[in-house]
Formats: sequence, structure tokens, C-alpha cells
Amino acid sequence: MEREVVAVDWSAYTLFPVLHAGRPSELTRSEARANFKHELSIKEERKKILAELTARNGIVLEDSYECYAKLNLWFRDNIAPEPGDEKNLLVEWVSFLCDLNLYLGDALIARYPWLRWTFYTTSQKSQNYQTGVLKGYKVCPRMNVRFDRTIIGCGYVYLNKPEASPTVFVRQFVYAEDITIEQREALLLKQLGPGWDHPA
Repeated sequence: MEREVVAVDWSAYTLFPVLHAGRPSELTRSEARANFKHELSIKEERKKILAELTARNGIVLEDSYECYAKLNLWFRDNIAPEPGDEKNLLVEWVSFLCDLNLYLGDALIARYPWLRWTFYTTSQKSQNYQTGVLKGYKVCPRMNVRFDRTIIGCGYVYLNKPEASPTVFVRQFVYAEDITIEQREALLLKQLGPGWDHPA
């Protein structure tokens, strides 16, 4: 299926600034911790930049499943690789997902005030090692959450399968809520309908 080229209004959007580039697991502890502190220091500014970006593209940013579904559809239908580099996502989309990670995390904290941003160092095997994650879950105390890496992976899926299900944002957000498995399944069924657990 050939992807239709759609213009995304990136005007006035500034890329997510990173202090120390590289895989978090390969940075020194001090470099990774500095990135985490920097991320928190610019969080409110980046959420504002994200809201302005989505508004320019017709989506009012708000903490709702409906909004997350719209964002996912927009992301899927407009995902693009870097010019001349078909193997990597357009850098603006990667930046967008870094901003979205902060927004979704704070949205969860607003719903579950006992959650908090924490610098994660527990397991070197975790994809979240030496990054900022949400911790403090009551239902599953060992749980830690960060969104951008998972969704970046889905971006590559969308590059190759433009028809893939645009339910990732909602599913990942609900998976990150501090609720039981039964509550999660009921919520996903309500929001996504039958077959949510086997998206095309």
C-alpha cells in the first residue's frame, strides 16, 4: 500500500533538546541523570509546545481517550522517514513522541497523584534503564512506565504497514493506569471495542 504524502504543520515547532545524546544505557550515570533532570526542568514548556503543535494540526490536546485516539490516527497517517534515510523516523516525529511521553506521564499523575517521575536504575536489562519513568504504582508496585520508546517502535511499524491499527496510544495509556487487569480489560473493551487485544 503506497503511503499518501500529507503535509504536517511543523511551523514554530522546536525539536526536543537533549543534553547528552546516545542510548541511555550507554551513557554514564551522571550523563543519564543530567538528561532526566533536564527533561523535568523543561517539561511544562514542552507540553505547551506539544499543545500548540497539535492545535495547528486540528487536534485540541486534552487528557481523554478520544484525544489519544485522534493523535494516534494523525501519527499513523502522517508518519514519515528522514529525507534520504528510509530506515529512520523523521526527527520531528521522534521529538513529538518525547513531548507526548511527558504529557501522558503527567496526565497519569493527575489521575493517580501517588505516581511520580523517577530516575530508573533497577534493571540494566530494561529498555527504561537510566531514563525517567513513572513509579509508585499501588496495584503493581514493581511497575515502571515510559511511553516514547514503545511508540517509536510502532512508528516503524506504521512506516511499513500504513493500515496497522491506530490503537497504540490508547492501549499504552490504559496499560499504564494504576488499575487491576480486570478493570483494564473492561476499559479497553469500552474504548476500543471487541477485538482490541488482536488489533489488525
